[in-house]
Amino acid sequence: MKTFYILLTVVSLLISLNSYAQIDINFPMIKQPDSTEIANSNKPIVRSSLNGVVTASGFYTNGAFGLGNGAITMWANAMQPQNKRNQFGGDLRKTWIILKAAAYNLPDNWTAAARVEVDFLGGFAGQGGFADENPVPRMRIGYVELFKNQTRIRLGQAWTPMVATFPISVTHFAMGYGSAGGIGFKNPGIFVYQHLSKKTSVTKLRLDAAVFRGSWTGANEDPYGRDAGEIGIPQMEVGLFLENRSKIFKWEVSTVAHYDQKQIYNQTTKAYKALSGKALQIGTKLYYDNISFQGSAYTGRAIGQIWGNLLQFGDIRGNGAWGQVGYMFTKRLGTWFMYGYDNPNDDDVIRSVTGNSRLHNQIMVPMVKYDLGPVSIAIEYFRAETKWKVINNGVSTFKKTHADQISLGTSFMF
Repeated sequence: MKTFYILLTVVSLLISLNSYAQIDINFPMIKQPDSTEIANSNKPIVRSSLNGVVTASGFYTNGAFGLGNGAITMWANAMQPQNKRNQFGGDLRKTWIILKAAAYNLPDNWTAAARVEVDFLGGFAGQGGFADENPVPRMRIGYVELFKNQTRIRLGQAWTPMVATFPISVTHFAMGYGSAGGIGFKNPGIFVYQHLSKKTSVTKLRLDAAVFRGSWTGANEDPYGRDAGEIGIPQMEVGLFLENRSKIFKWEVSTVAHYDQKQIYNQTTKAYKALSGKALQIGTKLYYDNISFQGSAYTGRAIGQIWGNLLQFGDIRGNGAWGQVGYMFTKRLGTWFMYGYDNPNDDDVIRSVTGNSRLHNQIMVPMVKYDLGPVSIAIEYFRAETKWKVINNGVSTFKKTHADQISLGTSFMF
């Protein structure tokens, strides 16, 4: 662990970070008014658009996944079916709607924008025989931002700087996040993006800084019903993003640091104890001709709230990494392979987590994808292998489980 941390620190100092991290998934831009329209108007000019993604997938699994089968497979559950392992299903929950707006011609050359995203991953309406066909919408993103020259200021709920890139997948939500090396989440706060290079520079550098609401396991420990993260020091992240968009070889590199402090209430001593969360992440994207690579690696402590340590909460150290390589056979047909792992410290997990606990997880995901304009069609194979500490009748044992999924999905981005 110590060697990994030192190596990660040295590499991050050497390579800095990527200038156009994934602030938002790319959708059709709002059409800007032309210079004549702006010159002839003495009022703000507002433009809006409705965008989104519709995804439909069918899948086959031979085991049981957490947090669930379908679009949110993460790890192989500790308890696997001994017979009747085969399951067939479908999922529409990787579908979301986006409303965007922008206001131009504001005083002092400012431009404003707003964005709201709603998806259907938040659960199902009711229980019983028809619940699976009635997904409930969930607030995903919602913010207002102002930008001028090289500065962008955002207020609201947005992806934090840690979320620099997502693995490419048609059927899976945030593949690898919380299960195989991906960390970061969306939180309400204030976000500042400052470009540090000239607009005409081929190599661009950007500084991201964010302060956002603290979070931990929820309001279940403090006698006043408060979340341990919200009564501590707010979460903070800062990152450097460096990119080069040359025609032949495009690359991006990134480094992001995280800090927060929770106040954990002890019901026995009636006292609070500070628990600091820390993380360091590096990431990269490489593009050469028809070959691409992207990935990231992290090390951190007490960061369950940003999907670290296999989504386990406590004073847990750990590290993880993921990478995905892609090759385009033609302009429309390509193949990708992703591998990722997450490895919290076993002793820390056993001390912090009661009941069954996850000690290690890895996923392997090959995919073949065909693009037809805004439509993508893909076949994906998802395999998870997970190491568990399992408690049965008060006796602890260690076991490894695995589960496999094959999915066929299509998405339409508009």
